[in-house]
Amino acid sequence: MPSGNAPTVRQRRIGSALRKARDHHHLTVATVARRFGRSQGWMSMVENGLQAIAPDELADLLDLYGIEDGPLRESLLHLATHKPGTWVRAYEYRISAAALDLASLEEDAAEIRTFQFGLVPGLLQTPDYARKIIAIGSAKHPHDVKTLVDFRLSRQRLLSRPNPPRYVPIIAEAVLRNQVGGDPAIMRAQVRRLTEAARLDHVELRVLPCRASEYIGLTSPYHLLSLRPPGRLTISVVDQHNESIFVEDEHKVAVHEDIFKQLLGAALSRTASLELIEGVASQS
Repeated sequence: MPSGNAPTVRQRRIGSALRKARDHHHLTVATVARRFGRSQGWMSMVENGLQAIAPDELADLLDLYGIEDGPLRESLLHLATHKPGTWVRAYEYRISAAALDLASLEEDAAEIRTFQFGLVPGLLQTPDYARKIIAIGSAKHPHDVKTLVDFRLSRQRLLSRPNPPRYVPIIAEAVLRNQVGGDPAIMRAQVRRLTEAARLDHVELRVLPCRASEYIGLTSPYHLLSLRPPGRLTISVVDQHNESIFVEDEHKVAVHEDIFKQLLGAALSRTASLELIEGVASQS
């Protein structure tokens, strides 16, 4: 369902970090609120991601908790300061809050890692490929297809902007051979798009070969987004059916990072992956 609310994942991530810092010092919400000159309700809403916090107030709270200059402080202040691009805001009321959250995080990411075993990742899809995939999920609302395709293609701009994020997608070999839309031309163009992307310096496209298909059972498709500036803030976004689940708990994110390392270890090298993709392109 489209949402008119601004993405809240930034607020949730800031709030969880503040709650962890408060717990580390064995302080109650009431104590911090009294020292900070704010109400207990306001503090609770900030920690639960229900209330935005101004960068200067966040800096004061970080000082209170003794969080000095470094990656964590910089990342939190960046989240509080940086606002989604105008193109993201243009899709409010037309795109789900979860999709806007994901696009907002992608804009802020220093590194994006993705695992997909059934489809080409959205950031690498051609318009025709994306249209066929989205049309299936939007069968009940065909008028939404163009908006969703346009939104997906808009997200792809981050890979061609100055200072793009490092992008590490892992795809199963079967993705290269699956036919989409019953038209071989769609897949030919899509595989060519993958070869172009794989040659970019900031894109490390890796293929999980068929002989390592047992690794597919490790996890659902998901994304790991490490936020700017490079630091300790990483969020996992798990794709399940037609919804995205944001995983912000540090221990759960660490598990997802370990799984990604396993998948990387089982995948072909960057060079071998490109050779395989080029081989499939030449056969199609």
